[in-house]
Amino acid sequence: MKKNEVLNKLSKKEMSAKDAYEMLYPKIKEPKARKARFVKLRINIPDSKGATYFINVLFALPIPIGLVKLILRRRMNQVVSDEVPISIGEIINLAAIKGTFVKVLAKDQTRVLIKTI
Repeated sequence: MKKNEVLNKLSKKEMSAKDAYEMLYPKIKEPKARKARFVKLRINIPDSKGATYFINVLFALPIPIGLVKLILRRRMNQVVSDEVPISIGEIINLAAIKGTFVKVLAKDQTRVLIKTI
């Protein structure tokens, strides 16, 4: 039924307001976000190419998120800062969605790229 037909039936009291609302605004299921399993790091230090190369060789393979959670287990309830009242555990849960990436630009032009796979 079209919108006008539903509203006409509602005005003539041939259907209840609840049924009309359900016909006008159907429930749409949102797809669930897929969980990521790995974190990929890429670090670029402009002053020293050797350090950049060494760090990128260390992080050449993706790191499992379970390993990150294991390392940060003691700090899960710790608040990041006073300005942003969010814990480290909540940040990890938000970042554990597939396709998330974070770019960090420091004052000394160091760039860090964190991707989830």
